[in-house]
Amino acid sequence: MSQKKVEHIYVVDSRGEPVMPTSRLGMVRRWLKSGQAIWYGNSRNTIQFVRPITTNAQELTLGVDAGFHLGLSVVGNQREYYASESVRKSEKDKITARREYRRTRRNRLRYRKPRFDNRKRPDSWLAPSIQHRLDFTIKEIKRLYNFLPISKLVIEVSPFDNQKLLNPNIKPWEYTQGKMQGFKDVKDYLLARDVNRDALDGKIYPASQLRVHHLVQRKDGGTNQPDNLVLLSDRNHNQANHNNGVLAKLAQNRQNSIDYKGAYFMSILASRLPNYFDSYIETQGYITANLRKLYGIEKSHLNDAFVIAGGTNQYLRTSNVYSRTKVANNNRSLQKFYDAKYIDSRDGKKKSGKELSSGRTRRSREINYDNQRIYRQEKVSKGRVSIRRQHYQLRPHDIIRNLKTNKIEIVKGVINNGNSVLFQTGKSVTTKKVKCLYHINGLREEKI
Repeated sequence: MSQKKVEHIYVVDSRGEPVMPTSRLGMVRRWLKSGQAIWYGNSRNTIQFVRPITTNAQELTLGVDAGFHLGLSVVGNQREYYASESVRKSEKDKITARREYRRTRRNRLRYRKPRFDNRKRPDSWLAPSIQHRLDFTIKEIKRLYNFLPISKLVIEVSPFDNQKLLNPNIKPWEYTQGKMQGFKDVKDYLLARDVNRDALDGKIYPASQLRVHHLVQRKDGGTNQPDNLVLLSDRNHNQANHNNGVLAKLAQNRQNSIDYKGAYFMSILASRLPNYFDSYIETQGYITANLRKLYGIEKSHLNDAFVIAGGTNQYLRTSNVYSRTKVANNNRSLQKFYDAKYIDSRDGKKKSGKELSSGRTRRSREINYDNQRIYRQEKVSKGRVSIRRQHYQLRPHDIIRNLKTNKIEIVKGVINNGNSVLFQTGKSVTTKKVKCLYHINGLREEKI
């Protein structure tokens, strides 16, 4: 594969229609200096002409390697014009946090009107995490049409049969006969599967003393499927034993098993693409892998998208390679709790009240707790609750110019009731001494 790379500036005409990019950086500087062109929006890699222009648009192909890491590549005229890898972090943690905030807010109400008939779902409803990933994928693909004259779209996507992934010899009538057929709930199934045996010590306990335990915790991507669940007795079902030998080994084996999340998303994407694009070409993963090996190109999401778009080892690669990450604009928590601080009598260090707690997590079950409250010696500071009552224009990851030093900085947050801006470098300055250049709008783009 050719090692030579070239940088491009993307071009939009006076009507906002994308035209062919240019690598004539000297001409771009002269167009900007003479006023014939301006920077397009907040971008510093796309220009827009203010006068009419004529151009010959060539055929450009957009290749998409869909999945959790989204690879995009635009190829034409035996060269690559654009390459990016977009990452959408898991939405599950944000949804969980939002649910906790909502429940806490509702619990503070004296009375809340009962609502039981407002949980209607449309026919095309998807789980929020899947819907968010689908929207992100479609938005990232459509974004390229704003500054590149793309004429053909090729996407590596295909539906999966999850049941055949687990059992290739499955019969048609077995699709409706799951593992838990005939059992009342998942615990009844686990009791029959494990014969009331504790997964940690191997002893047999009564059903009332056994708890359902997730090998891979839900916060780490674990599911409620039976192969991710085991039974633990009351004395062994605690956080300290979660990473203990046997359980850690079982969790590792579970992580090495089939992951249906990617297959499910690809099936959803394959079925929903006609709703967003009038025409596109589908390709398969084995075709991409064979072509990549034929051209001697190493495996990566960027290279897969390049091959999907029709690139070969004879094409000129671009230096316009971007890493785009979806980030949170704001902290959703309006109320923050700052724990009290105590002196630990064992080592004399300052520790939070949570660290020196009784260890009790619920009132419904009496077991031997690890009581650390006896080591509280002196209260250094009281606990307090802080409520944020204002929203500010500048948000994390925004790009601003520090008028005091004339440097470009990245915002970490706003402090002092909105009077000062904190930079990622740790320094701060008054908001009157900054000028916003680019609102991140939930996406952080870095040139690789």
